[in-house]
Amino acid sequence: MKTKKMWLMLSLVAILVLSACGQSGGDGTEGTPDNGSENGGATSSIGEQVKHEIIGIDPGAGIMKATAAAIEEYELTDWTLIEGSGAAMTATLDKAIKNEEPIIITGWTPHWMFAKYDLKYLDDPKNVFGEAEEIHTVVRLGLQEDHPEAYQFLSNFKWTDADMGEIMTAIQEGEDPEAAAKACR
Repeated sequence: MKTKKMWLMLSLVAILVLSACGQSGGDGTEGTPDNGSENGGATSSIGEQVKHEIIGIDPGAGIMKATAAAIEEYELTDWTLIEGSGAAMTATLDKAIKNEEPIIITGWTPHWMFAKYDLKYLDDPKNVFGEAEEIHTVVRLGLQEDHPEAYQFLSNFKWTDADMGEIMTAIQEGEDPEAAAKACR
C-alpha cells in the first residue's frame, strides 16, 4: 500500500473582509465607516454603499453559518447574506475593486484573494467567528520510522499566510502548481 501524503488542513477562521477600495479622498475616509474604523460602529454609511449586502459563498458552508450568526448577534436586521459560490464571490470582489466600489464579502486566510487584493478584516469584538486558528502538518503513524527523510522534511516545513497566498494566486492565474511552489522559495 502506497503512503498517502496529507499536506495541510485548510480550516482557518473565516471572517468578513472589507476591501480597501473607494478611498480616493485625500484624507482616506471616503468609502469607510463614519468613525474611520473598520468595525461595524457606523454600519449605516457603509451599509448604504454596499446595499446592505454581504457577498457569501456556498449555502451551508461554515463561513455562511458563522456570518448568519454574526448578522443576528450584531443586530444587522437590514443586511442580507447573498449565497453563491467561491468563484462567484471572488468574481464580484474583483469587479467591485476594478470599479473602485466598496464591498463586504465572506473571507478567510489563507486564500489567494488576500495576496492579490488589499483586503481588511472587520473587527469582531463579540468574537462570533472565534479565535484565529492554525494549520498543522499531519502525517500517519509510523512515517518517522518508515520514511525518516520525508518525516524530517515535513517537520521542518514552515510557511506563512503570505507564502500560501502567493502560491495560490499564481495557481489561480494559471501557473503550474509545481512551478508556483518552486518560485516561492
